[in-house]
Amino acid sequence: MLASANSQRGVALLTILLLVVSITIVAGSMLASQKVAIRCSGLLFKQDQLLQDIEAGQQLAITAIRADNNLNQTDSTHDVWAQPLPAFSLGNHSISAELRDEASRFNINNLYYDGATDEVALAVFQRLLTQLALEPEIAIAILDWHYTDSEVYKDGGDEGSVYSQQSRTADQRLANQPFVSVEQLIEVRGIDAQALAKLRPYVSAVPYYLPINVNTASPVLLAALMDEATSEQLRGFTGKRSEQVLETIADLWQLSPLSTLSAEQQQALTPLLAVDSQAFMALITATDGDDQQTAKQRFATVLISKTSDDNPTADAASNNNPNANTADNKKPKQVKVISQRLWAFRPNF
Repeated sequence: MLASANSQRGVALLTILLLVVSITIVAGSMLASQKVAIRCSGLLFKQDQLLQDIEAGQQLAITAIRADNNLNQTDSTHDVWAQPLPAFSLGNHSISAELRDEASRFNINNLYYDGATDEVALAVFQRLLTQLALEPEIAIAILDWHYTDSEVYKDGGDEGSVYSQQSRTADQRLANQPFVSVEQLIEVRGIDAQALAKLRPYVSAVPYYLPINVNTASPVLLAALMDEATSEQLRGFTGKRSEQVLETIADLWQLSPLSTLSAEQQQALTPLLAVDSQAFMALITATDGDDQQTAKQRFATVLISKTSDDNPTADAASNNNPNANTADNKKPKQVKVISQRLWAFRPNF
């Protein structure tokens, strides 16, 4: 009888121990799940704050562009958007925005648009490559990447055989669509990291036709408008832009050495040029925390368009057409966000 009682007490004790262990495991699992849920909620909250910061930075940039557009019909380094924009606080976050005129660069998507190659833009880009000591054939490779068929430009033949030195298949490699970022150029035949570093300050990848703004373009890019011109020859003009802004493209042809171009050459180049910008890139920086040593920074680049039409290509054509109605050229500009990209580090800007 005593042995039976002892056995029953042992079973009861063992049962209790098992219950305690089970409860401990369940409680630990619940606590761990709660910690994960709290951490996820915190991350989602921070992500939501980041998106709010970027939205606030976008609105700051858009406001600067709109304010400037109400002041004049040109875009230059004198303008509101080109000045340092004051940072502001949102809670314990600090938000700042920097703006860059994308029309101060050559838009690689100008090479092919509306189903056709722009021969004038191609020639300008090839001269730009020469100015940068790069092979002008790179322009053809970029055009072929963008071109919607599978044939090599002019030379004929299959693009896959031309790009066969790459490791990926033709279907993966040949996008046959507009570039969405300058970084994509690293995938194009003939462009390595060194060539991309040379190109980056002079090119953009805006998804519509974007004329070059002669009031903000560099001497190197302006020299590419004609054969045998040098950046030194154009440096005098770019230096004077701090005092006088070009109001029309006709004013450009009065400047040396561009004044030596024939009327036909000037007419051919005119659609590629403008005195204002139809695209800006904004760099938004959001800083979390007051302590500079522990503060975390997040970045976003935002492409902003400024056009008077839902069709930016048509807008560019009307702005550069000498026969266009003056009233059409003064239509209210629509300023809106085209694309946004988040960065974990500060990108090249």
